[in-house]
Amino acid sequence: MPRILIPDSVTWELPELPLEVVRFNRHESLEGLDAEGLVVWGITSKGLAPLLEMPSLRWVQTFTAGINHVLDLNPSGRIMVSNGKGLHDAPTAELAVTLLLSAVRRMHLHRDHQTAKSWDKAFYNQAVNAPSTQLMTLEGANVLILGMGAIGLEIAHRLQPFGASVEGVANTSGDREGFVTHAIEDLDLVLPSADAVIMVLPDTPATQHIMNKERLALLSPRAWVVNVGRGSAIDENALVAALENHQIGGAALDVTETEPLPSDSKLWSLENCLLTPHIAGGGPNLIGKANALLERNAEKFVAGETLENLVSREKGY
Repeated sequence: MPRILIPDSVTWELPELPLEVVRFNRHESLEGLDAEGLVVWGITSKGLAPLLEMPSLRWVQTFTAGINHVLDLNPSGRIMVSNGKGLHDAPTAELAVTLLLSAVRRMHLHRDHQTAKSWDKAFYNQAVNAPSTQLMTLEGANVLILGMGAIGLEIAHRLQPFGASVEGVANTSGDREGFVTHAIEDLDLVLPSADAVIMVLPDTPATQHIMNKERLALLSPRAWVVNVGRGSAIDENALVAALENHQIGGAALDVTETEPLPSDSKLWSLENCLLTPHIAGGGPNLIGKANALLERNAEKFVAGETLENLVSREKGY
């Protein structure tokens, strides 16, 4: 029977698999391990490298959508890699909408007032009397989603009922499930009209600091930037400067360039910045969905069939 190695970071009970399951400790020596299959979850690139050199290894199953950390160590394509596409779409979309709604209605400031026991209605009065100076509602807002893959589309569909006008940016232009999607080459043309930009990008050379100083300068002073993709997509120094100078409305970030976010980062104390600690994916349904995917792929692997979510390189956005 073929063998599959599963790290101790997978703490939950697994389904019955047509494979010999061997658990291993990520923090102990990996020398001498060998198997036809490997589950990657919570393993650093340093720990992953020797595992991908196992002579019998033919299949890697990850539970993350982004898998550059695996593909970069498998340049020859000798090993089949299947990702966790679909496992995180709904919870990530929920958090993106939550962050944007919280920003628009300034829930972080109201929480501060609650802690201080201050009945402060200044923001409400400002919203009534000067609605055009800041983004204060999603009704009629222009939201641009940078990355119109499965998660981007989930976000788009969830924003529509709030009355927002939603468009996207992706590798190629066209209609995606009814949403106008611009080509990445036109990003600079569509940024100025955006009231909010939601970023759902993978970590690739092409997306590194795609939101840089120059593009932040193109945004409206009322625009908010929400990032639930990868922290590397934003030039953090440029973002801090834009926030400090109130060049944009604000930023709501679930991901940062360095994680955990260093304690001396200015992002912690900026009033126009909301932070969550990279919690978008997962959710209470993750284990069930991950188990189902692993079980289906294990059966396909043993039968020599094509695996679900099989990729040879990072897909587009």
